[in-house]
Amino acid sequence: MFACKKTSLNQINPNDPTPESLTTEDGVQAFALGIFQKWIADVPSAGESNIMVMVQTNHSILGDEIFSPYGNWGWRYVGQVDQITLPNGTAVRNPLGKTLKEQLQSTNSRQAGEINSFMYEWNVCYFMNVQANLLLSALENSALQFTGDAATKRNTLKAWAYWWKGFAYSRIGSMYLAGVINNDANSTTNGNFVDRNAIIAEADKNFESCLTLLNGLTVNETYNAMMTAIVPSFNRNDQIVTPQMWARQIYSYKARNILVNKKVAAMTAADWTAVQTNANKGLLKTDYTFRFGMDPNSTNDLTAAFFHPYTLVGEAQAFTFVSERLVQDYKPTDARLAKGFEVMATGNWQVNPRGRGLQFGTRWAVVPIEAGGLYATNDNQGTVPIGCSWEENALMLAEYGIRNGNIEAGLGLIDEVRDFQASGLAHVQGTGLALTAALEELRLERRGGLFLRGVAFYDARRWGVTAPVSAGGGRKGGIVLVPGSYTNTTNPQPLPCTLDYNYLDYWDVPQNELDFNGALTGSAPIKN
Repeated sequence: MFACKKTSLNQINPNDPTPESLTTEDGVQAFALGIFQKWIADVPSAGESNIMVMVQTNHSILGDEIFSPYGNWGWRYVGQVDQITLPNGTAVRNPLGKTLKEQLQSTNSRQAGEINSFMYEWNVCYFMNVQANLLLSALENSALQFTGDAATKRNTLKAWAYWWKGFAYSRIGSMYLAGVINNDANSTTNGNFVDRNAIIAEADKNFESCLTLLNGLTVNETYNAMMTAIVPSFNRNDQIVTPQMWARQIYSYKARNILVNKKVAAMTAADWTAVQTNANKGLLKTDYTFRFGMDPNSTNDLTAAFFHPYTLVGEAQAFTFVSERLVQDYKPTDARLAKGFEVMATGNWQVNPRGRGLQFGTRWAVVPIEAGGLYATNDNQGTVPIGCSWEENALMLAEYGIRNGNIEAGLGLIDEVRDFQASGLAHVQGTGLALTAALEELRLERRGGLFLRGVAFYDARRWGVTAPVSAGGGRKGGIVLVPGSYTNTTNPQPLPCTLDYNYLDYWDVPQNELDFNGALTGSAPIKN
């Protein structure tokens, strides 16, 4: 379960460093690798867990690409759709009888333990930020001396710290109403909570610091050795991310931060231009990116043969399940549908398990990679992007084109993504699609082509899907596996229903933070 069990970390524990360890080359290098260890935390009443995977799973559940009917880590509560209306007009409220806001706020306490969903993303991001702060401080210590190409070693490690700070602030600003900016070398926190836009601005500031360093780095033996050392082997450290690839990854993330933090209707011409400008400098098809994978034996990684998006949705663990609405968004002739999913035997269908809600239902299993599939594993195979991917970058440019008067260019990029993923779909460019139809192609591709890539909730939020039906939100015609008791039939039926999600756009600051670091007067709002 622990990244620091790697042989390279045997001499020094990167997460309990002494001042002496951070004044040695081996020590500071191990400490840089130890940023990944911050994904592991002792969760109250749940033991050591990969809380970054808690985060990834929360986003996938909120984006209705997967679900989990189990209460562990609060997952069943995160997926509580407010109401589902059947084709016959019957409205079925979730069995808790609460909106998601009411439910999540009711468990926003330390006493709630593992089911306080608000705490996971907050904790892991600030854990990584603290580690990065300490790394930057150590790199400024004159007692730290590097052998050989010292400048390359020091600046690569600095870029690494700034990348993780930009990543952490991006996630905080994209998920919470407010956050704390903490760049203190001693990692002393403060109670000055600033709004999410200020947090995104801080992310941008750190990304820019990283870009400045990357522009001064070149690929050489020293750079390659450093990147191999600070990226775990199970995260594909053989695929070395060059400074240029790294910079393009940052530009893609900067584009994402702009795109996903405004409702589509609120995007200005300047916003769209900023998305395009950054994405034009973003990832290429041939680029390597930072990824999260697994060790073949799962004895030397961050998963424990469980904590990974592909493992959780695999039939061996079967702790998360693919949503009917996700499968619905693949075209029938899409090769990714045939390769990635299969209908389970009727007796294995998930149908309102334990009476926890109609949204908890599916006929579909996810085919393991080792059996020729794409999105699951029972054998510790596969990786997912930690940040953005080329496909996401291409689809941001596609959306820019479609929404800004160049529909054909946007459709061409959608075709390119589909070809890259071997979908086998006929091209839509040049078929005369108008705006509404082109946007539907974009929606389908962002759903299917970016499955488990961490953007499903962001998209549902900015498209208005998670807003109440009464405010123009929700999803009409979403397939729900309805138990026979609701339709006077013997077997459950997949029926087109209206789903009223009624989710929060941005989450409250977790009480786990506020109990020890109360908001100062003048702070931004911290609760919905």
